[in-house]
Amino acid sequence: MIAVIADDFTGAAELAGIGLRYNLTVELGTEVNTATNADLFVIATDARSLPEVEAVAVMQKHTRELLALQPAMIFKKTDSVLRGHVLAEIQAQLSLTGFKKAVLVAANPALGRTIENGQYYLHGKPVHESSFAHDPDFAISSSVILDMLRSREGSVYVKRFDETLPDAGIIVGEATQTADLQAWATRMDNTTLIAGAAGFFTAMLDKMLAGKRPAKSEPPAERLPFSLFVCGTTFSQSRNTIKQIKAAGGPVCYMPDEIIRSVHNGTYSYVKWANEVVALVKYHGKAIVAIHEDSTRDTAVGAGQLKEKMAGLVNEVLQRSMVQELIVEGGATAWALINQSNLTRFYPVEEMAPGVVRMQTNDPNLFITVKPGSYQWPDGLWDF
Repeated sequence: MIAVIADDFTGAAELAGIGLRYNLTVELGTEVNTATNADLFVIATDARSLPEVEAVAVMQKHTRELLALQPAMIFKKTDSVLRGHVLAEIQAQLSLTGFKKAVLVAANPALGRTIENGQYYLHGKPVHESSFAHDPDFAISSSVILDMLRSREGSVYVKRFDETLPDAGIIVGEATQTADLQAWATRMDNTTLIAGAAGFFTAMLDKMLAGKRPAKSEPPAERLPFSLFVCGTTFSQSRNTIKQIKAAGGPVCYMPDEIIRSVHNGTYSYVKWANEVVALVKYHGKAIVAIHEDSTRDTAVGAGQLKEKMAGLVNEVLQRSMVQELIVEGGATAWALINQSNLTRFYPVEEMAPGVVRMQTNDPNLFITVKPGSYQWPDGLWDF
């Protein structure tokens, strides 16, 4: 068995979807299933949204549980642009595994995310000049890797794959092309903690499963009729697309100001909002719920509170309608949603695009499709 621990839900789903390419049986859960028979078992956490002490405790708990299953590899899935408590979590996992060295390859050249000369670039531009500079939890203000990781000098090494590596410590691997990821994979052994983003995980599967697993050729599973799209991202492209759909008369329902600004979640306001969404789903067969950025200006409501409010709405809608397909953008939003809806196990059925994965849930009447906020939606999914 291959095991993965991810620091957010969409990252977990992304790697679960990659497993489908290799004809692996895949299970994703929010807790370790000691009875799993999956070839690839992925643990989803919300560590990125937690305070550092709590995030480390979560990683320690799941690492101990997975070590007891003796997997062939435990891969730590990190954010590709290094948001979160990356170093603290890796250091905690090193102490549990007994390894002295970790290799972290977060670059994903296929998505324009590269690391070169100690700097992180997004489509050729320093990453701090992108939308990631406005992330509500981990705003990126520098493209220097050591700054992004909030690292003390000497505790982290940034290296190319063809350089001599230290015997201990945390090594961040540079990569400007996919071939660099493959080269890094060839240097990994069973005394190294392996961490990074989807591109490096793919390279590791290529190495471990070369010639052993045929690609799947099954047709995509048919989507069910009633869909709810949930947008919890701060990325401008998604927000602009939703505005255009709304302006064209599409089924968009923004979170009401009274809910955004309320300290307590009033039942009446939620029921009223949920009824509006249910009506859109019944009439159009689908609806979008989102938060308009103008509504959050000059408010003391934090991003975490807004995600919980959005999850509360979705839970109300699920109880009041025949929604069978949830399409969710944003890892923290997805986590809040699945917690309030008591969804704990997920079985990937289709990788619709890199990072966009459709899964059967432990509710047999509900599928969920998720993607990281900064990734692109595939053509045909947002058919408004």
